[in-house]
Amino acid sequence: MAADRYLFDRIHDDLSSAVLDDIVPVINDFGSSKYVIGAVLLTTVLGNDELRGTGLLVGAGFAASALTTVALKRSIGRSRPLNPEDSYSMPSGHATVAFSAATALAHRYPRWRFAFYTVAGGVAFARVYLGRHYPSDVLVGAAVGVGMTRLVLGHEQRILSVSF
Repeated sequence: MAADRYLFDRIHDDLSSAVLDDIVPVINDFGSSKYVIGAVLLTTVLGNDELRGTGLLVGAGFAASALTTVALKRSIGRSRPLNPEDSYSMPSGHATVAFSAATALAHRYPRWRFAFYTVAGGVAFARVYLGRHYPSDVLVGAAVGVGMTRLVLGHEQRILSVSF
C-alpha cells in the first residue's frame, strides 16, 4: 500500500498542471461505459457486417469484463483515495472498459493495436491523475479488461454467429 500511495501522490499531486487539467478529463471519457455501450449499439444495429462483428466482440468483452469488475469491487471493498465514502475503487471500471475495448479492437484491427492500447493507458493514467484510483486499481482493471476479453475472443465464432 505504501508504494501505491507513493505513486498516487506523484501522479495526482506532483504532475498537476493546467495543461493536464484540460486534457485528462477528455481522455478519461474514453473509459466511460456509456460511450462503449453506445458505440456497440450503433455498430451492431446500423453497421455493415464487419462493424457488426466488431460491435459484438467489443460488447461481449465489455459485458464479461464489467461483470467481473463489479464482483471484484464488492468482494474487495477498497475505498477510493480521495473520497472513501464514494463507490469502491478496486479494480478501476474505467480502466477495465478501456482495456477491454482496446483488446477487442486490436484483435479486429491489429494495425491499430498501439493506438488502442495507448488510449487505454491514457484512461488508466487519467483515473489516477483525477484522484479516483490508486495505480494498482487501474493495473487490476487493465488485467481484468484484457484477460476477460481474451477469454471471450476464444469464442469468437460463436459470438459472430449471433443474429437478431
